[in-house]
Amino acid sequence: MRLISIFILALSLHLLHAEDSKSQKVIPFTEKMRPTILGVFGETWTNKLIGIAPVEKSENNVVLPTLPKLQNDAKSLAVYNKHPDKIILNSAQEEKYLYSYIKEIYEVTRQTKPNDEEVTKFMNVLSQGGSREGIYHSLVLDSIYGKMESVEKPVKANAAEFAIYFYERYIGKKIANESLKGMNIYSLKRLVADKALDIIDAYGENREDLEKWYAVMSSDLASKFPSLWSGKMRKDTVSLNHKNWASKVPLQHIKSETLIKIHSAFNSMM
Repeated sequence: MRLISIFILALSLHLLHAEDSKSQKVIPFTEKMRPTILGVFGETWTNKLIGIAPVEKSENNVVLPTLPKLQNDAKSLAVYNKHPDKIILNSAQEEKYLYSYIKEIYEVTRQTKPNDEEVTKFMNVLSQGGSREGIYHSLVLDSIYGKMESVEKPVKANAAEFAIYFYERYIGKKIANESLKGMNIYSLKRLVADKALDIIDAYGENREDLEKWYAVMSSDLASKFPSLWSGKMRKDTVSLNHKNWASKVPLQHIKSETLIKIHSAFNSMM
């Protein structure tokens, strides 16, 4: 009888511990250290040292859609056949976000804060019908950024691994590690960001798949760089939440968030 009682008690404790573990979702020490190890050794060696990160199964996960094929024809006129955005914010709503966008996109590309004159200049451009994407290109295609690309600032190993990973998963193309050796980091992050914009445009009218692409990418970056983001939405690792956000904003907002996230990620590995 005593043995039976001990067995029942042990079984009860085991079940209680299992339920408690489920409710608390205890994070293993190796997973707590993963971001730090990733930042030092890169993804390949991190996976060799502590294994591949576990994928949490959740009904909130969005599946990465099929990537569209990018047009390689330089004479293609597809870029001029863009349809009007289906989601438009009123001017008061839009203006609230413009100032923050100008400051952020300036800082992640130039790695310095804009002065009041520069902010006013860009605000005027946007108020007169300019696009967020256009502001970005004016920042990375001018002589100042050109000088940044000409300095000796080579791509580090972890940045190269991230670029290879991002390019294959979210652009659909493979790049060799050898091709990145000696490359300037400012050039690399601009090229990756430009290709991301190409993918967004290539989805065309398929807004559903575009939102899924953005959601999976945003969730992925939130997981890979947990200490990098300050905003609640950018920190969120639930892809469905990112998709819900993307479904309520204009295309230019999706593009600007994508640009900020890519440049921020590479900046953290410089």
